[in-house]
Amino acid sequence: MRPMSIYIADIMFDDSIQSKRRPALVVDIYEKYVVVFKITSKYKNKSDNIKQIYYPIKYWKKAGLVKKSYVDVHKTYKVTRGVVFNHPPMGKLELVDVDDLYTFLKNIKKRNK
Repeated sequence: MRPMSIYIADIMFDDSIQSKRRPALVVDIYEKYVVVFKITSKYKNKSDNIKQIYYPIKYWKKAGLVKKSYVDVHKTYKVTRGVVFNHPPMGKLELVDVDDLYTFLKNIKKRNK
C-alpha cells in the first residue's frame, strides 16, 4: 500500500449522504484512514469549470483502469483504511502521470491565489 496506488473505495457524493464505489487515488496514508482523490471517467458533459479540476490520466490502461479516466482534484476524501485496503490495488499511476499531476495541482493553486 503506497501513495499513488489506485483502489476501489466507497466515496461519498458531495451533495448527499449517498456514496458510490469507484476507483480512488491514494494520496496519503494514516494509521486509521487514507486520503484519496476520486477518479472518474465522466468528462464530456461536465462544465468548463469542472473540467479545469480534472487531471487526465495519460497512461490509464497501465494504471489498471478500463476507460479513459480523470483524477478529480477539487477535494480529498478520508476513507477508513480497512475499507480501501480490503482488496488488492487496481494499479498505480505511472511516474509521468505522478509528475504531471503534481504540476497540475501546483498550477491550480497558483490560479486560485
